[in-house]
Amino acid sequence: MNEQALIDELRKPEYQGLSDQDAADAINAKTVQQVAPVEAQAIRLTLASRGRLAAIKRIGDNTAAPEPPYDACATLMALLDAGDLIDLQNPAVDASSQVLIQHNLLTQDDADAIAALAVQEVRWVDAEGIGECGIGYIINARKEIAGVHDGE
Repeated sequence: MNEQALIDELRKPEYQGLSDQDAADAINAKTVQQVAPVEAQAIRLTLASRGRLAAIKRIGDNTAAPEPPYDACATLMALLDAGDLIDLQNPAVDASSQVLIQHNLLTQDDADAIAALAVQEVRWVDAEGIGECGIGYIINARKEIAGVHDGE
């Protein structure tokens, strides 16, 4: 458990005056956004639903297509066909997206819709490696904040 993260969180003003149970409930209910790799199929479906997949595939399949955007299209199709997780935070992925935008194969709205697939809402306790937070965790963290240690 990441006890220091819990201690730091409980020092915030919004937890002052809450009972141990109310603080535990508030901690367990707190969510944060995290960025994670995206399933290739989700990107494929987004591109298809926005009418972008066919043109990208057509250029990616045509070795006589101009460069750019041939490499960006061919690479994207290879990644989508492999079916792996795609890290949208990778600078090479961002650079390819910019090439597709510059060549009118994607709009900025399309790129934003794809980027949104990577954002996940997760429980704060899970993001911090705490797990379900019970009142025992709260009591111990508050003792630490107060400088009270067992056996003293």
